[in-house]
Amino acid sequence: MSKATHPIRVVQWTTGVVGKPSVRAIVAHPLLELVGCYCHAPDKVGQDIGTLCGMAPLGITATNDIDALLALKPDCVSYMPQFPNVDEMEKILASGCDIVSTAYFMTGTQFGKDEVARLRAATLKGGSSIYGGGVNPGHANVIALVASAGCARIDKISVLESVDATPYESAGTWTAIGFGLPVDDPAAPPLAERAMPSFKEAVEMMANALKIDVDEIRFDVEYAAATEDVDLGYMKIGKGCISGLRCCWSARVNGKPAIELKVAWKLGTKLEPNWPVEEGWLIEIQGQPNIRCKYQQTGGTRDFDPATLTAMPMIHAIPHVFAAAPGIITADQLPLVTGAYCVNTQG
Repeated sequence: MSKATHPIRVVQWTTGVVGKPSVRAIVAHPLLELVGCYCHAPDKVGQDIGTLCGMAPLGITATNDIDALLALKPDCVSYMPQFPNVDEMEKILASGCDIVSTAYFMTGTQFGKDEVARLRAATLKGGSSIYGGGVNPGHANVIALVASAGCARIDKISVLESVDATPYESAGTWTAIGFGLPVDDPAAPPLAERAMPSFKEAVEMMANALKIDVDEIRFDVEYAAATEDVDLGYMKIGKGCISGLRCCWSARVNGKPAIELKVAWKLGTKLEPNWPVEEGWLIEIQGQPNIRCKYQQTGGTRDFDPATLTAMPMIHAIPHVFAAAPGIITADQLPLVTGAYCVNTQG
């Protein structure tokens, strides 16, 4: 698509945990125009988007009519449902509308070959592009790739997300991964691996950007158990059930890990082992030279805002995705995405 000569018309797809800050960011961005919103929940249909997102009314109502939204001729859909739907994505792309997505999508390979082929065909039919990410997987991986430019030799590059994730109030997300199951439930490890497909895709993206031929990508996981019944407000975790998780996707070459994408999450404080967390994203490169970077929101655990951190890299990317060639786009194919138009110049 060519460079925009008018505001880029954007539809927000859902107003959940990540969708709310996305709406606020779209409205504030001088290159973007919010023109519609999709909501799954029947009780949200017909409501003003601003009201749904804790803002003043915007004069735009939410709908669950996909055809009505596409009839608005949007340039891009900010696609942020809890879980992706390939049929929806295919229809959006085939209509000529781009997608930026935080819904378990980086390269699409974990959807399956047939589904990826459908999405690629839809982008060619519509002349559209799709780009997936968030903060992790997504932005943290980009930071790691940028940091790697300082190295003459890379022996291993790792990205660790290590946070008290309690403020991320999405029970569906956590139960899908296995939180709340008995800590020794044999179904938990394969459930976690299946429920987080975009993490494996992020490792694939990094390997491709670094020109590494990977032999295999391995998944390992361990759990921490709640030491008492825990009520987080938005979900309950029973004593002895999963309240913490540490896992790793490792891209291995000649039997050694070349790339590691690691996660350490805990919900609540009553768990064993009660692993210390970094409260952010830690990038470490072993090589020549060794490099260590930390990306962290300051202000303490209670102020941790994962929803905004997830949404903003995608909203900032919309103008670049709009200008990109049709197809599935990865971060290494885009120009530098920055926090343009967010700098406070009011003194």
